[in-house]
Amino acid sequence: MMNEEERERLVATIVGAMKPVERDDIKLRQIAHFYKADPEYGTRIAQGLGLQVPQEV
Repeated sequence: MMNEEERERLVATIVGAMKPVERDDIKLRQIAHFYKADPEYGTRIAQGLGLQVPQEV
């Protein structure tokens, strides 16, 4: 439903909000939720944080 610019802005906002989180397990759990909602979305968030999508998704 969002165009590419809106998706990029959403990902950048979420990545910016999650970067200060110190624990990777928390970030990975949230990435898994994003991935379940939309695989591209979860993947882009993971890439922005320098992490991989958890294999158990």
